Amino acid sequence: MPAAPMFPTQLVGSWTKPKWLCNHDMFFAPENTWWRVPEGERKEAMDDATLLAIRDQEAAGLTYVTDGEQRRQTFSGYFNVLGGIDNVNRTPYSVSMGDIGEALTMKTRPKLASDSDPKMPVFTVPTVNKPITWDRPIVGEDFAFLRRSTSRLTKATVIGPCSLAVRVADAHYGSEAKLACAIGDALNQELKALEAAGADLIQIDEPEAHFRYSQVKDYAVEAINRAVHGLKIPTAVHVCYGYSKNIAAKRTNPVYEKSLELLAATNVNDISLEYEQPGHIPDLLTHTGRKSVILGLLNLDTEAPVETADSILQRAKAALAVVAPERLRLAPDCGMWFLPRERAFGKIRALEQAAAKLRG
Repeated sequence: MPAAPMFPTQLVGSWTKPKWLCNHDMFFAPENTWWRVPEGERKEAMDDATLLAIRDQEAAGLTYVTDGEQRRQTFSGYFNVLGGIDNVNRTPYSVSMGDIGEALTMKTRPKLASDSDPKMPVFTVPTVNKPITWDRPIVGEDFAFLRRSTSRLTKATVIGPCSLAVRVADAHYGSEAKLACAIGDALNQELKALEAAGADLIQIDEPEAHFRYSQVKDYAVEAINRAVHGLKIPTAVHVCYGYSKNIAAKRTNPVYEKSLELLAATNVNDISLEYEQPGHIPDLLTHTGRKSVILGLLNLDTEAPVETADSILQRAKAALAVVAPERLRLAPDCGMWFLPRERAFGKIRALEQAAAKLRG
């Protein structure tokens, strides 16, 4: 594999997902129900969508290539196949905006399975009724397809233990902290399988370190460290403000600084953070400690224009006042699954062009 250059570029995880493959309006519907392609033809369609994602990233020149998460409806529900998680006997669950509500203005509220209170929608989540176990690779076949389909460096993405723990209902451990740590132990086996399969970079997604900082802060470091324990390849953790598909505006949130400090105390190598749409300034990066920073420099609002390479370059140069060049990586704010492909490609191509200018 080639060595990563200075200012490596990458997706945070998902790439634009074709509407011939899935119905974007059903993103919040029950897991695995949004597909437009019949089940018997779905694998071939997913392979095709994955190849499109890979070729787009290669054509743009990104340093690391992902599979675009084309086989996943959601970044979290895909991992509800861990042992001990019961997807049949589900538990009612109340949704709130946690520590981030004041920072967001929503476009539309997602349609949920049950909706009795507009301010506190209720839906159901899987129930943990046995010990959490890892029985087999979850994204192993997905990653193997990526690995044999590109000669570039590869990046794999997996849900983090805290974010999965708050998306299931505990009926076994009696403690969210114990549940998150058990999930961390199980995910550690998944990450080690990805490392053995040839992944060059692994990212775990922990938006709940921001959304529910006050809920997870006491156990997040231990749970995340359990997930990455013993890995020899670089690891990253992503934390954001949520998908822009349903968010009209994002405002800087003091809790975000605390979430970055929390993640800076873990054993991961990189922190992937949302920066552009909320309008953060370089001072935010002082909260990342000595971690490398995967800086979100693409605004993924559905109406946002394609950035120019020069505008990205100026934002990246400003960040260098706080982050040393060897610690800076360039990326979108978050996942890009809902954007039109042409606009998404223009954005990542500009990202790579900015990185090339930074390299001189």
